[in-house]
Amino acid sequence: MEDFYQILECLHYPEEKVLATIIGVEGSAYKKEGSSMIFFSNGTRRGMLTAGCLEEDLAEKVKEVFKKQEAIILQYDLYSEDDLDWGQGVGCNGTINILLEPITEQLTEDLHMVNELLRLHKPVIALKKLDDLGEYVFIEEDGEPFGNWSGRLPTIEFTSKSGIITSAGSPVFQQTIHPKPRLIIFGAGPDARPLVSLAADTGFSVLICDWREEFGQKKHFPASTNILLGSPNHLLRQISFSPYDFVIIMTHQFRRDQELLKRIINKNIRYLGILGPKERTRRLLDGEDIPRWVFSPIGVSIGAKGPVEIAVSVVAQMIEVWRKPVHERIELHWTIPD
Repeated sequence: MEDFYQILECLHYPEEKVLATIIGVEGSAYKKEGSSMIFFSNGTRRGMLTAGCLEEDLAEKVKEVFKKQEAIILQYDLYSEDDLDWGQGVGCNGTINILLEPITEQLTEDLHMVNELLRLHKPVIALKKLDDLGEYVFIEEDGEPFGNWSGRLPTIEFTSKSGIITSAGSPVFQQTIHPKPRLIIFGAGPDARPLVSLAADTGFSVLICDWREEFGQKKHFPASTNILLGSPNHLLRQISFSPYDFVIIMTHQFRRDQELLKRIINKNIRYLGILGPKERTRRLLDGEDIPRWVFSPIGVSIGAKGPVEIAVSVVAQMIEVWRKPVHERIELHWTIPD
């Protein structure tokens, strides 16, 4: 997820750009299909596709793409461990196919549209023809396809992983782009600060909610995208929850936590965690059993002590929830896209 959002953040840069995307992997590789990075005509770049073994060679190949303004596909064979050209021992042991394509004016406009759809919590599918390079289309579930595409569109599934499909006998790369996961934290106490910082560095957008002005200040949370102040009732009226939301309740005030939990527990969200021991959460629920899909206590059991280690355990748990398909984790009351 973080790769594509880095690219969207660079669209306003004036330099010419080339987009590099992994479209196929056989064997093991540092990153998988759909991973992307961007090269600029001034020689700078954003992102990584490997642990550093291919980027320098890609930078040379990109020069030809800038010159001809035509997309190309490259294949790197990393199976041979004595092939020093690709950096022995960096963790790659497979074949990687990479698509290099110039980011044209039309593609830039279309990527801006993709960014807006993702901001509205709408997943997008990107299709790219591999035998007619330069043709692509973006598809969202409820809208009209847009892009540069000729012929019929293949049948797609929004739950599919990124990879190569076949359309009318020809190979097409399908990239599934999900909205950026959002972490909503109720409680802006000092112990929330390392959690906000680490979650933001990991790829979550972060929303901080509290009623205490002395806690809910931007200087305490430079990584957060937004801070809301107000009572639980006021805050909840301002938030529209989605299946891409992760919610943590950690106000440290029993009545506030209880009000929030009872209002949020039936929302269609990806993750709900309550700071504190199970017995306290049961009391928040008036003695009822804690639903299996509610995380209490929160965090991976690593023996964490202190706010920073607890933040590490919580973010690790959220990453696991985000990466693993729902059926591998737990049976929820609703269907959440993976």
